[in-house]
Amino acid sequence: MMDQPRLQASAAELEQLLTRLAPADGEVADLRSALEPLLALAGSGALTTPLPWGDIPGGRYFTEGGLRRYPELERAFARFRIEATGGESPALRKLRGEI
Repeated sequence: MMDQPRLQASAAELEQLLTRLAPADGEVADLRSALEPLLALAGSGALTTPLPWGDIPGGRYFTEGGLRRYPELERAFARFRIEATGGESPALRKLRGEI
């Protein structure tokens, strides 16, 4: 079961950052285009089944591209990706508590 309020909040946060940064950075604009359909589904509550990690586009913009210079955007993307894949696992929650 997906946590719709958390998914919608993470989608809205990511969308706001993408909207703010896209006009000045073509790579952000590309990421925004790649994520737009998924963000729309998540924001409307239509995303009800967790997605496989690899089905969420955009990770390579941070690993291979230049978007690491936007740590706030990277964190928002990571939060959205975690929620869209079914939320934090008990193991991840435990790990976060120990760090």
